[in-house]
Amino acid sequence: MDAQEIDQKTVAKETGLSPTTVGKLYRGHFNRIDNHTVMSLCRFFELKTISDLIEIQWEDEDFKVATGGES
Repeated sequence: MDAQEIDQKTVAKETGLSPTTVGKLYRGHFNRIDNHTVMSLCRFFELKTISDLIEIQWEDEDFKVATGGES
């Protein structure tokens, strides 16, 4: 959004997603994202893969939880 200078209200209006949903996604404050949301955003931004939409930033604690212990 920043690179294309598009604000959250525009994304919400053009995708049909709620402004609250767009705001939470923008800030990374979500636990799950449904297929409809992914498809709507990918279509709007003309993206071909979900990896172009979402970047995961791992922390050391994430690996400890996933493996059940120290890494």
